[in-house]
Amino acid sequence: MITRSLIFSGMFVLFAGNRVAAQEILTLQQALETGLKNNFSIILQKNEERIAGNNNTLGNAGFLPSLELSALQNNTVTTTHQEQFSGTTKDVANAMNNNLNVDAQLNWTLFDGMNMFVNKKMLGIMEDLGQNGTRIVVEGTVADIVLTYYGIIQLRKLVHVAQDAVDLSMQRKRIAAAKVSLGAGSQLMLLQSTVDLNADSTRLIQEMAALTNTCADLNRLLARDVMTPFEINDTILIREPLPFDTILHKAHAQNATLTAARLNQDLTRLGVNEAEADRYPRLTFTGGYSFSTLNSKTGFLQYNRSYGPYFGISLNYSLFNGFNVNRAVKNAKIAMNSGEIEVKDATESLNVNLLKQYNQFRSNLEVVRLQLSNVIVARENVNIAFEKYKLGSINDIELREIQQKLIDAEYQLISSQFDCKKAEVELMRLSGEILRFKSFSSPASGQ
Repeated sequence: MITRSLIFSGMFVLFAGNRVAAQEILTLQQALETGLKNNFSIILQKNEERIAGNNNTLGNAGFLPSLELSALQNNTVTTTHQEQFSGTTKDVANAMNNNLNVDAQLNWTLFDGMNMFVNKKMLGIMEDLGQNGTRIVVEGTVADIVLTYYGIIQLRKLVHVAQDAVDLSMQRKRIAAAKVSLGAGSQLMLLQSTVDLNADSTRLIQEMAALTNTCADLNRLLARDVMTPFEINDTILIREPLPFDTILHKAHAQNATLTAARLNQDLTRLGVNEAEADRYPRLTFTGGYSFSTLNSKTGFLQYNRSYGPYFGISLNYSLFNGFNVNRAVKNAKIAMNSGEIEVKDATESLNVNLLKQYNQFRSNLEVVRLQLSNVIVARENVNIAFEKYKLGSINDIELREIQQKLIDAEYQLISSQFDCKKAEVELMRLSGEILRFKSFSSPASGQ
């Protein structure tokens, strides 16, 4: 059973390697371009942005008049019996009467307490919020694509580390088996080497499964078939951070979440003006043209036609409405105060998140540098230990401990590199710089 498992694992690795060799190379820039073009979340948010833009018109704000055309045709069939004071009687059976009214009317609000101007400003802010919302979604998508892309690089490195561990354990098992066949080794050493080999093979299979799943995640972000094959040949590059004050200044000017809070604050300020507008009268101009005809076989008129323009001005002013305007103004001012608090909260939240990410990035950068040197030493130790193992100078347990230290060091290096990259990407997102992302060149360290 153990042999079959190892053979299957080896065949799987070989098949995966052959498949990768024939795949198209996907660069990070290509991934970003594809994702920004096809990602479903971005497309949906852009539709919301377009709706907000379409709503920002003079007509929707109330500046423009409305013009309506109405027509009414009434037909009646009437049977009447009339008796007049003079003694005359009149009977009409099934008399057809018809009345046609056509009216074109224009209504135009000339003054509404400046509310139409407030509405136009609010619609402009809503459009800005829509654009800012798209930016937030785009920034999040870019961050997801970058981290998933580098996550694949990380997992490829982990697969490579696991594969090296399997190869070394395989050599160790062969040596142990050769020693047993020559009578110079023990069955216990062979069994222990087999157990370690199986453990390393299990880890390799798990890392390869994680790599496959992460590739599917990237395809999903790019809005393409999750089974689309691709290959990447980049490494995890890490650049030195900018001074914290520079990042903080950029964040206060460009952070999309803080921008949204400020726009919402502007809306609450206009809400006060909107509520105050109800204190003023409303002046409306009305004009139109009407046409009416009447044909009747009963009544006093047999035929009547009238037509012509009409116009007028109406003034509406609420003298008292139960202090509802005062209540609305007070509530609007409370909402404005809440908007100011939300901006302060968003600012403080941004400050602390920036500081935490910056400190995390700097500490991770130091860890990467330490782990790089640690891996070099651990590799040299393994090479020396394996030669000693061949000569019988050290036993299986000692060799395994040294090998495990190398595995742990390589895993820690790869993990710290990816943690550093995550902190770097988050700093760029918080500072509003991630949309200017080109390439994380000028590496401070990498592998």
